[in-house]
Amino acid sequence: MGTVNLTLANGRLGSTLQTDDGVAGMVLTGVSVAGSYDVETPILIKSLEGLAEYGIDNSNNPFAYRQVADFYTEAGAGASLYLMLARASTSLPDMVEEHNPEGATKLLSFARGKIKLLGVMSDDNAHALVTATTVDTTNSINADVYEAAQKMEILARKYFESQQPFRAVIGGTSYNGHPASLIDLTGGTNNNRTAILIGDTKSGAEAGLGLLLGRMATVPVMRKVSRVRTGALSNTAAYLGSSALDSVHNDIAEIAGKGYITFITYPNVSGYFFSGDDTCSAFTDDYHFIARGRVIDKVHTLAYATFVQEVDDEVPVNADGTLDSGFCKWLSQQIENQINNSMTVNREISSVICMIDPVQNILSTNQLNVILRIVPVGYATNIEISLGFDNPAL
Repeated sequence: MGTVNLTLANGRLGSTLQTDDGVAGMVLTGVSVAGSYDVETPILIKSLEGLAEYGIDNSNNPFAYRQVADFYTEAGAGASLYLMLARASTSLPDMVEEHNPEGATKLLSFARGKIKLLGVMSDDNAHALVTATTVDTTNSINADVYEAAQKMEILARKYFESQQPFRAVIGGTSYNGHPASLIDLTGGTNNNRTAILIGDTKSGAEAGLGLLLGRMATVPVMRKVSRVRTGALSNTAAYLGSSALDSVHNDIAEIAGKGYITFITYPNVSGYFFSGDDTCSAFTDDYHFIARGRVIDKVHTLAYATFVQEVDDEVPVNADGTLDSGFCKWLSQQIENQINNSMTVNREISSVICMIDPVQNILSTNQLNVILRIVPVGYATNIEISLGFDNPAL
Protein backbone atom coordinates (compact mmCIF):
# COMPACT_ATOMS: atom_id res chain seq x y z
CA MET A 1 0.00 0.00 0.00
CA GLY A 2 1.41 3.38 -1.01
CA THR A 3 1.81 6.17 1.53
CA VAL A 4 3.12 9.69 1.96
CA ASN A 5 4.84 10.49 5.25
CA LEU A 6 5.93 13.95 6.36
CA THR A 7 8.39 14.73 9.11
CA LEU A 8 9.29 18.14 10.51
CA ALA A 9 12.92 19.32 10.69
CA ASN A 10 13.18 21.28 13.92
CA GLY A 11 16.34 23.84 14.50
CA ARG A 12 -2.79 19.89 -5.78
CA LEU A 13 -1.35 20.27 -8.91
CA GLY A 14 -2.76 23.01 -11.10
CA SER A 15 -4.96 25.61 -9.39
CA THR A 16 -4.27 26.80 -5.88
CA LEU A 17 -5.55 24.54 -3.13
CA GLN A 18 -7.70 26.37 -0.57
CA THR A 19 -7.30 25.49 3.10
CA ASP A 20 -9.63 26.44 5.94
CA ASP A 21 -6.93 27.76 8.24
CA GLY A 22 -9.17 29.25 10.93
CA VAL A 23 -11.60 26.42 11.61
CA ALA A 24 -11.83 25.91 15.37
CA GLY A 25 -13.19 23.26 17.68
CA MET A 26 -14.03 23.33 21.36
CA VAL A 27 -14.68 20.66 23.97
CA LEU A 28 -16.31 22.17 27.05
CA THR A 29 -18.09 20.95 30.15
CA GLY A 30 -21.88 20.99 29.75
CA VAL A 31 -25.17 19.19 30.18
CA SER A 32 -27.74 17.62 27.90
CA VAL A 33 -30.80 19.56 26.81
CA ALA A 34 -33.92 17.39 26.78
CA GLY A 35 -35.11 16.69 23.27
CA SER A 36 -32.44 18.91 21.68
CA TYR A 37 -28.90 17.94 22.57
CA ASP A 38 -27.13 15.01 24.24
CA VAL A 39 -23.74 15.50 25.86
CA GLU A 40 -20.77 14.01 24.00
CA THR A 41 -22.43 14.75 20.64
CA PRO A 42 -20.27 16.72 18.17
CA ILE A 43 -21.99 19.51 16.28
CA LEU A 44 -20.99 22.19 13.76
CA ILE A 45 -22.34 25.72 14.10
CA LYS A 46 -21.72 28.94 12.14
CA SER A 47 -23.02 31.51 14.63
CA LEU A 48 -24.13 31.94 18.23
CA GLU A 49 -27.71 31.69 17.03
CA GLY A 50 -26.81 28.27 15.67
CA LEU A 51 -26.82 26.95 19.22
CA ALA A 52 -30.55 27.65 19.45
CA GLU A 53 -31.49 24.68 17.26
CA TYR A 54 -29.73 22.45 19.80
CA GLY A 55 -31.44 24.14 22.73
CA ILE A 56 -28.13 25.25 24.26
CA ASP A 57 -28.39 28.65 25.91
CA ASN A 58 -27.13 30.73 28.80
CA SER A 59 -29.68 29.29 31.22
CA ASN A 60 -28.95 25.58 30.80
CA ASN A 61 -25.26 25.75 29.82
CA PRO A 62 -23.84 29.09 31.01
CA PHE A 63 -20.22 27.84 31.07
CA ALA A 64 -20.17 26.66 27.44
CA TYR A 65 -22.52 29.34 26.16
CA ARG A 66 -20.25 32.17 27.29
CA GLN A 67 -17.22 30.66 25.57
CA VAL A 68 -19.14 30.27 22.31
CA ALA A 69 -20.50 33.81 22.67
CA ASP A 70 -16.98 35.18 23.19
CA PHE A 71 -15.78 33.22 20.17
CA TYR A 72 -18.38 34.78 17.88
CA THR A 73 -17.97 38.26 19.37
CA GLU A 74 -14.37 38.07 18.19
CA ALA A 75 -14.69 35.91 15.06
CA GLY A 76 -18.07 37.09 13.80
CA ALA A 77 -21.03 35.14 12.47
CA GLY A 78 -20.15 32.72 9.69
CA ALA A 79 -17.04 31.32 11.34
CA SER A 80 -17.10 27.53 11.56
CA LEU A 81 -16.99 26.12 15.08
CA TYR A 82 -17.06 22.45 15.90
CA LEU A 83 -18.42 21.99 19.41
CA MET A 84 -18.93 19.14 21.85
CA LEU A 85 -20.08 19.30 25.46
CA ALA A 86 -18.55 16.82 27.91
CA ARG A 87 -20.09 15.59 31.14
CA ALA A 88 -19.21 17.43 34.33
CA SER A 89 -17.87 14.14 35.69
CA THR A 90 -15.28 13.98 32.91
CA SER A 91 -11.92 15.32 34.01
CA LEU A 92 -9.87 17.55 31.73
CA PRO A 93 -7.20 14.86 31.11
CA ASP A 94 -9.96 12.41 30.17
CA MET A 95 -11.33 14.94 27.69
CA VAL A 96 -8.10 14.76 25.69
CA GLU A 97 -7.20 11.13 26.34
CA GLU A 98 -6.55 9.59 22.90
CA HIS A 99 -8.26 6.33 23.86
CA ASN A 100 -11.41 7.98 25.23
CA PRO A 101 -14.07 7.48 22.53
CA GLU A 102 -16.21 10.22 24.08
CA GLY A 103 -13.46 12.83 24.34
CA ALA A 104 -11.78 15.24 21.95
CA THR A 105 -11.06 12.39 19.53
CA LYS A 106 -14.79 12.16 18.87
CA LEU A 107 -14.96 15.81 17.86
CA LEU A 108 -11.77 15.59 15.77
CA SER A 109 -13.04 12.49 13.98
CA PHE A 110 -16.38 14.19 13.34
CA ALA A 111 -14.58 17.15 11.76
CA ARG A 112 -12.44 14.85 9.56
CA GLY A 113 -9.32 16.98 9.60
CA LYS A 114 -11.01 20.37 9.27
CA ILE A 115 -10.20 21.52 12.83
CA LYS A 116 -6.97 23.50 12.83
CA LEU A 117 -7.41 25.11 16.27
CA LEU A 118 -8.67 23.01 19.16
CA GLY A 119 -9.67 24.43 22.53
CA VAL A 120 -10.45 22.35 25.61
CA MET A 121 -11.56 23.52 29.04
CA SER A 122 -13.35 22.05 32.03
CA ASP A 123 -15.76 23.70 34.44
CA ASP A 124 -13.71 23.05 37.58
CA ASN A 125 -16.52 24.02 39.95
CA ALA A 126 -19.02 21.67 38.27
CA HIS A 127 -16.50 18.82 38.13
CA ALA A 128 -15.56 19.22 41.80
CA LEU A 129 -19.21 19.26 42.81
CA VAL A 130 -20.15 16.15 40.83
CA THR A 131 -17.08 14.13 41.85
CA ALA A 132 -16.87 15.47 45.43
CA THR A 133 -13.21 16.36 44.93
CA THR A 134 -11.08 19.42 45.61
CA VAL A 135 -9.26 21.30 42.86
CA ASP A 136 -5.48 20.99 43.29
CA THR A 137 -3.84 24.38 42.64
CA THR A 138 -0.43 23.62 44.14
CA ASN A 139 1.14 24.97 40.95
CA SER A 140 -1.22 27.95 40.70
CA ILE A 141 -3.72 26.42 38.25
CA ASN A 142 -5.74 23.22 38.26
CA ALA A 143 -3.20 20.38 38.22
CA ASP A 144 -5.40 18.64 35.65
CA VAL A 145 -4.33 21.29 33.13
CA TYR A 146 -0.71 20.13 33.24
CA GLU A 147 -1.71 16.48 32.85
CA ALA A 148 -4.06 17.37 30.01
CA ALA A 149 -1.25 19.24 28.23
CA GLN A 150 0.87 16.08 28.30
CA LYS A 151 -2.00 14.02 26.91
CA MET A 152 -2.71 16.66 24.28
CA GLU A 153 0.85 16.30 23.01
CA ILE A 154 0.17 12.61 22.37
CA LEU A 155 -3.21 13.30 20.77
CA ALA A 156 -1.87 16.05 18.51
CA ARG A 157 1.04 13.88 17.37
CA LYS A 158 -1.41 11.09 16.50
CA TYR A 159 -3.43 13.39 14.26
CA PHE A 160 -0.30 14.94 12.76
CA GLU A 161 0.82 11.47 11.72
CA SER A 162 -2.59 10.87 10.10
CA GLN A 163 -2.16 14.09 8.05
CA GLN A 164 -4.66 16.08 10.16
CA PRO A 165 -2.49 18.58 12.04
CA PHE A 166 -3.91 21.03 14.56
CA ARG A 167 -2.74 23.36 17.34
CA ALA A 168 -4.39 23.25 20.76
CA VAL A 169 -5.12 25.62 23.62
CA ILE A 170 -6.10 24.45 27.08
CA GLY A 171 -7.88 26.75 29.49
CA GLY A 172 -5.69 27.30 32.56
CA THR A 173 -8.54 27.21 35.04
CA SER A 174 -8.65 27.96 38.78
CA TYR A 175 -5.66 30.30 38.72
CA ASN A 176 -4.98 31.26 42.34
CA GLY A 177 -2.97 34.43 41.80
CA HIS A 178 0.50 33.09 42.59
CA PRO A 179 2.59 33.23 39.39
CA ALA A 180 5.76 32.13 41.19
CA SER A 181 4.22 28.67 41.69
CA LEU A 182 3.43 28.13 38.03
CA ILE A 183 5.40 25.37 36.32
CA ASP A 184 7.82 26.80 33.76
CA LEU A 185 6.62 25.42 30.43
CA THR A 186 9.71 26.52 28.52
CA GLY A 187 12.09 23.87 29.85
CA GLY A 188 12.20 20.10 29.60
CA THR A 189 9.42 19.69 27.03
CA ASN A 190 8.90 19.96 23.27
CA ASN A 191 5.10 20.11 23.43
CA ASN A 192 4.94 22.76 20.73
CA ARG A 193 1.40 21.93 19.62
CA THR A 194 -0.18 22.85 22.96
CA ALA A 195 -0.63 26.21 24.67
CA ILE A 196 -2.12 27.12 28.05
CA LEU A 197 -4.17 30.28 28.57
CA ILE A 198 -4.41 32.04 31.94
CA GLY A 199 -6.84 34.92 32.33
CA ASP A 200 -10.46 35.67 31.60
CA THR A 201 -12.89 38.45 30.80
CA LYS A 202 -14.56 38.06 34.19
CA SER A 203 -13.47 37.26 37.73
CA GLY A 204 -13.50 33.57 38.61
CA ALA A 205 -12.04 30.16 37.90
CA GLU A 206 -12.41 30.10 34.12
CA ALA A 207 -10.24 31.25 31.20
CA GLY A 208 -11.10 33.28 28.09
CA LEU A 209 -10.71 30.35 25.72
CA GLY A 210 -13.48 31.35 23.31
CA LEU A 211 -12.05 34.84 22.95
CA LEU A 212 -8.58 33.50 22.12
CA LEU A 213 -9.84 30.98 19.57
CA GLY A 214 -12.09 33.63 18.05
CA ARG A 215 -9.15 35.97 17.48
CA MET A 216 -7.01 33.14 16.07
CA ALA A 217 -9.82 32.17 13.67
CA THR A 218 -9.80 35.65 12.13
CA VAL A 219 -6.09 36.15 11.45
CA PRO A 220 -3.87 34.55 8.79
CA VAL A 221 -1.67 31.67 9.85
CA MET A 222 1.56 33.63 10.15
CA ARG A 223 0.03 36.34 12.33
CA LYS A 224 0.66 36.22 16.05
CA VAL A 225 -2.48 36.56 18.11
CA SER A 226 -0.70 39.21 20.15
CA ARG A 227 -0.15 41.58 17.20
CA VAL A 228 -1.09 45.05 18.44
CA ARG A 229 -1.83 46.46 14.97
CA THR A 230 -4.65 43.93 14.60
CA GLY A 231 -6.50 45.94 17.23
CA ALA A 232 -7.65 45.52 20.78
CA LEU A 233 -9.72 42.53 21.77
CA SER A 234 -13.49 42.86 22.11
CA ASN A 235 -13.55 42.44 25.89
CA THR A 236 -13.84 45.49 28.13
CA ALA A 237 -12.36 43.84 31.22
CA ALA A 238 -9.69 41.27 32.01
CA TYR A 239 -8.87 39.28 35.12
CA LEU A 240 -6.21 36.94 36.40
CA GLY A 241 -8.21 34.68 38.66
CA SER A 242 -10.24 36.92 40.95
CA SER A 243 -8.06 40.02 40.43
CA ALA A 244 -8.55 42.71 37.83
CA LEU A 245 -5.61 42.76 35.42
CA ASP A 246 -4.62 46.33 36.26
CA SER A 247 -4.20 45.45 39.94
CA VAL A 248 -1.77 42.60 39.22
CA HIS A 249 -0.09 44.01 36.12
CA ASN A 250 3.37 43.12 37.43
CA ASP A 251 2.44 39.41 37.30
CA ILE A 252 2.00 39.42 33.52
CA ALA A 253 5.71 39.27 32.69
CA GLU A 254 6.27 36.29 34.98
CA ILE A 255 3.27 34.39 33.62
CA ALA A 256 4.23 35.07 30.00
CA GLY A 257 7.89 34.38 30.74
CA LYS A 258 7.00 30.87 31.82
CA GLY A 259 5.36 30.15 28.46
CA TYR A 260 1.69 30.86 29.18
CA ILE A 261 -0.64 33.05 27.15
CA THR A 262 -2.33 35.78 29.16
CA PHE A 263 -3.78 39.27 28.80
CA ILE A 264 -1.72 42.44 28.66
CA THR A 265 -2.24 46.19 28.34
CA TYR A 266 0.08 48.88 26.99
CA PRO A 267 0.50 52.43 28.34
CA ASN A 268 -1.42 55.00 26.30
CA VAL A 269 -3.01 52.26 24.15
CA SER A 270 -6.69 51.49 24.73
CA GLY A 271 -7.94 47.97 25.25
CA TYR A 272 -6.66 44.53 26.06
CA PHE A 273 -4.32 42.29 24.05
CA PHE A 274 -2.84 38.83 24.37
CA SER A 275 0.72 38.64 25.67
CA GLY A 276 1.92 36.25 22.96
CA ASP A 277 1.20 32.87 21.42
CA ASP A 278 3.66 30.66 23.30
CA THR A 279 3.35 26.89 23.59
CA CYS A 280 4.56 24.40 26.19
CA SER A 281 8.05 24.26 24.70
CA ALA A 282 11.44 25.94 24.81
CA PHE A 283 11.74 29.42 23.29
CA THR A 284 14.41 27.96 20.99
CA ASP A 285 11.99 25.42 19.51
CA ASP A 286 11.35 26.21 15.83
CA TYR A 287 7.62 25.82 16.44
CA HIS A 288 7.41 27.41 19.89
CA PHE A 289 4.96 30.07 18.69
CA ILE A 290 1.49 29.01 17.58
CA ALA A 291 1.83 31.21 14.49
CA ARG A 292 4.94 29.30 13.38
CA GLY A 293 3.10 26.05 14.04
CA ARG A 294 0.09 27.14 12.03
CA VAL A 295 2.37 28.07 9.11
CA ILE A 296 4.06 24.68 9.06
CA ASP A 297 0.68 22.94 9.42
CA LYS A 298 -0.57 24.75 6.32
CA VAL A 299 2.55 23.77 4.39
CA HIS A 300 2.02 20.22 5.65
CA THR A 301 -1.53 20.21 4.28
CA LEU A 302 -0.49 21.62 0.91
CA ALA A 303 2.47 19.28 0.56
CA TYR A 304 0.41 16.22 1.37
CA ALA A 305 -2.34 17.22 -1.06
CA THR A 306 0.27 17.66 -3.81
CA PHE A 307 2.42 14.59 -3.25
CA VAL A 308 -0.43 12.16 -2.57
CA GLN A 309 -1.23 12.56 -6.28
CA GLU A 310 2.14 10.94 -7.03
CA VAL A 311 1.65 7.78 -4.96
CA ASP A 312 2.32 4.72 -7.14
CA ASP A 313 2.61 6.85 -10.27
CA GLU A 314 5.25 5.95 -12.87
CA VAL A 315 8.56 7.75 -12.44
CA PRO A 316 11.12 8.11 -15.26
CA VAL A 317 14.59 6.85 -14.38
CA ASN A 318 18.02 6.75 -15.96
CA ALA A 319 19.89 3.62 -17.07
CA ASP A 320 21.57 3.38 -13.66
CA GLY A 321 18.25 3.46 -11.77
CA THR A 322 18.54 7.06 -10.58
CA LEU A 323 15.81 9.64 -11.11
CA ASP A 324 15.49 11.65 -14.29
CA SER A 325 16.67 15.18 -13.42
CA GLY A 326 13.96 16.79 -15.56
CA PHE A 327 11.27 14.97 -13.60
CA CYS A 328 12.83 16.09 -10.32
CA LYS A 329 12.80 19.72 -11.42
CA TRP A 330 9.21 19.44 -12.65
CA LEU A 331 7.89 17.91 -9.44
CA SER A 332 9.81 20.38 -7.30
CA GLN A 333 8.24 23.21 -9.25
CA GLN A 334 4.73 21.84 -8.68
CA ILE A 335 4.95 22.04 -4.90
CA GLU A 336 6.83 25.35 -4.95
CA ASN A 337 4.13 26.84 -7.18
CA GLN A 338 1.41 25.53 -4.92
CA ILE A 339 2.93 26.98 -1.76
CA ASN A 340 3.95 30.24 -3.44
CA ASN A 341 0.46 30.77 -4.83
CA SER A 342 -1.20 29.90 -1.54
CA MET A 343 1.18 31.39 1.00
CA THR A 344 4.11 33.45 -0.30
CA VAL A 345 1.82 35.70 -2.32
CA ASN A 346 -0.17 36.36 0.85
CA ARG A 347 3.00 37.04 2.86
CA GLU A 348 2.36 34.05 5.11
CA ILE A 349 5.93 32.92 4.44
CA SER A 350 8.99 34.60 2.93
CA SER A 351 9.99 31.86 0.47
CA VAL A 352 10.00 28.13 -0.23
CA ILE A 353 12.38 25.74 -1.91
CA CYS A 354 11.88 22.08 -2.77
CA MET A 355 14.88 19.81 -3.42
CA ILE A 356 14.66 16.34 -4.95
CA ASP A 357 18.06 14.74 -5.40
CA PRO A 358 18.19 12.80 -8.69
CA VAL A 359 20.89 10.55 -7.23
CA GLN A 360 18.53 8.21 -5.40
CA ASN A 361 17.83 4.72 -6.65
CA ILE A 362 14.06 4.55 -6.65
CA LEU A 363 14.12 1.18 -8.46
CA SER A 364 15.65 -0.43 -5.38
CA THR A 365 13.74 1.43 -2.67
CA ASN A 366 10.41 2.50 -4.23
CA GLN A 367 10.86 5.57 -2.05
CA LEU A 368 11.04 9.17 -3.19
CA ASN A 369 12.91 11.47 -0.80
CA VAL A 370 11.94 15.14 -0.87
CA ILE A 371 13.35 18.08 1.11
CA LEU A 372 11.00 21.02 1.57
CA ARG A 373 12.36 24.17 3.23
CA ILE A 374 10.33 27.21 4.26
CA VAL A 375 11.67 30.64 5.20
CA PRO A 376 9.08 32.09 7.62
CA VAL A 377 8.31 35.71 8.28
CA GLY A 378 10.01 37.43 11.20
CA TYR A 379 8.42 39.22 14.15
CA ALA A 380 9.27 42.57 15.69
CA THR A 381 8.57 41.29 19.20
CA ASN A 382 11.10 43.38 21.10
CA ILE A 383 11.75 46.86 19.72
CA GLU A 384 14.72 48.83 21.02
CA ILE A 385 14.69 52.58 20.28
CA SER A 386 17.58 54.93 20.89
CA LEU A 387 15.95 58.28 21.62
CA GLY A 388 17.69 61.62 22.24
CA PHE A 389 18.32 65.19 21.11
CA ASP A 390 20.39 66.18 18.10
CA ASN A 391 22.24 69.40 17.35
CA PRO A 392 22.67 69.77 13.56
CA ALA A 393 25.43 72.35 14.10
CA LEU A 394 27.73 69.82 15.77
